[in-house]
Amino acid sequence: MKSSTYLRSRAAVGKALAPVTRPQRVADQVYRHLRRAIVGGKIAPGTRLREVDAAAALKVSRTPVREAISRLIGDWLVRELPTGGVEVVDIGDEVTDIFHIREALEICAVRLAAMRITREQLEELEQLIESAQSATFKERVRLNQRFHLAIAEASGSARLVEMIGSFREYYLNPRWITRGDRKMVDHAIQGHRQIVSALRARSPDRSEKALRQHLKIGWISMTSEQEE
Repeated sequence: MKSSTYLRSRAAVGKALAPVTRPQRVADQVYRHLRRAIVGGKIAPGTRLREVDAAAALKVSRTPVREAISRLIGDWLVRELPTGGVEVVDIGDEVTDIFHIREALEICAVRLAAMRITREQLEELEQLIESAQSATFKERVRLNQRFHLAIAEASGSARLVEMIGSFREYYLNPRWITRGDRKMVDHAIQGHRQIVSALRARSPDRSEKALRQHLKIGWISMTSEQEE
């Protein structure tokens, strides 16, 4: 008879995943589905991630699931168990390290962007700021993600774009997203304006300073909510 822990884990994985589509390589799609579900908190820390359950939920064979799980081990999102199998890790334990890595990557990007950004890219950043002022919380999260990735793209470094995108995914986890109040929202928008102003002035030093301050405010807000 199957244990209640097994049944709960199977139900959690099945609920968090949906069948994949076929145009792209199946193993890549499975990896993206599982990664988003783990980073986004849909599959909780400590959940046993079984090939058979994930394959059934995604309606694929176990082979691409096995490959995806191997990649997730390399991402440190799941860990192998002494008794066999893997379980989802608690990325909350790494929040401080992830923040500092993200900060270093984005500072590198904004300094490059200050020298390489185009008029069209500056206009996109301005439009994102304007849209955020009247957006819902969910939409602000999306716009904020796009704002920072747009700066990474303006750096002209494809490798930086990929790395920053990967680390920013962690901040879509519900435990790491701060709703804040109206004052905090205003601070965030003002921070974005200061970053754009520095980029428009083509100043790497000003851009770095504005970004550091902006990220620091977000970090303080997030950690203070976690402690409450």
